Amino acid sequence: MGILILILTLLLSLFLGVETTTTTPVPMIVTEVPSVPGEETFRSPTVIESVDALLLESFPVQIHLRVTGYQSDGCDYPVTVEQRRQGSEVYVDIYREMPLAVICPDMLLEYEATIPLDGGFEPGTYRIHVNDQVIEVTI
Repeated sequence: MGILILILTLLLSLFLGVETTTTTPVPMIVTEVPSVPGEETFRSPTVIESVDALLLESFPVQIHLRVTGYQSDGCDYPVTVEQRRQGSEVYVDIYREMPLAVICPDMLLEYEATIPLDGGFEPGTYRIHVNDQVIEVTI
């Protein structure tokens, strides 16, 4: 019923030259990534609000990251975490791979995770990049 009213409003505004602004909530949340071969996708990075390093008492030292943030849309797609290390620089990319044609509800989805970093860490200072956040850890 709401969609019918929206369509009629848009048609009337086109024919009568009246500007209207309507907001219709989207009730559906996508819960899985469609597997359509050849479909174009994009990376939607997770917005990172905080990163805390947890040093485990082991030898060599293990580091876990406690990360909080949010997804900037209401689509519930799986989150991908990729890591790479270049000397004392550690890079962690957190994102979702989403179809270009997806329509998402206008709401935020909280993100919280504990991420174990690959490998051990010898004594020294490390810069850890998590999307656009950077922290420094000294062991």
